Amino acid sequence: MEQPKSTLSRPSRAPGIVLLVAVIAGAGALGWWLRSRQPPPPPGAPAAAPAPSAAAPDAGPDAPPPSPADQRALVEAMSGNALFRRWVGEGDLLRRWVVVTDNLAEGVSPRAQLGALAPERPFSVLEQGGETVIAPAAYHRYDDVGDVVASLDAAAAARCYRALHGMLAAGYRALGYPGADLDAVTARALRRLADAPAKDGPIAVRKEEGAYVFADERLEALGPVEKHLLRMGPRNARIVQAKARELLVALGMSASGNAPR
Repeated sequence: MEQPKSTLSRPSRAPGIVLLVAVIAGAGALGWWLRSRQPPPPPGAPAAAPAPSAAAPDAGPDAPPPSPADQRALVEAMSGNALFRRWVGEGDLLRRWVVVTDNLAEGVSPRAQLGALAPERPFSVLEQGGETVIAPAAYHRYDDVGDVVASLDAAAAARCYRALHGMLAAGYRALGYPGADLDAVTARALRRLADAPAKDGPIAVRKEEGAYVFADERLEALGPVEKHLLRMGPRNARIVQAKARELLVALGMSASGNAPR
């Protein structure tokens, strides 16, 4: 089915920068999801042992899933940003993470999975040099999300991904990809972000059927993920791209293909 045309006057429900948060934070978010489903200890039960350091060596592919305490330590080591902590505390995160990864790898906007992260302020434009361009205020709507991405520790995120790899892979296969390679899909998703165009200076737009589209046909011809990054503005787009490259390195994935973990 043909995808609906993405336009600038319809506020993005899942901007590209948020997609990176989902890719990076998904494994950690799963830890919160699993921990929230654990029954409370019976009355009088001994207190849980302190969570181990998240700097422990990476788990091997056949290692058992980490305990809820270990999962929490892995998540918290990724970022101390309050907005990040709130996002990863949302429910149904295992399924949302693998769906977002799949969508991003295929260049499809996963807006249905990330609607709660849409900016509250509306898109805006201004007149400049005889053209209608995206207003700086439209970019600033995403600065808080850009700060979250910048705050993420790529090495800690990679440890979390490896520790929860088996559960994440099973969740991805359950989407209908029995022979899928989670690492290959993750690498493809991150490379799409790393390779997306970033543009300095004003970006001209024009009205078409009551909505704003990019005036430059080359930009308008880009996919939904790449368009979302452009709408975030050069500052936030480059934060996303830099973090995607950091993750590719931390996960042992090359710029053109994934290497063994």
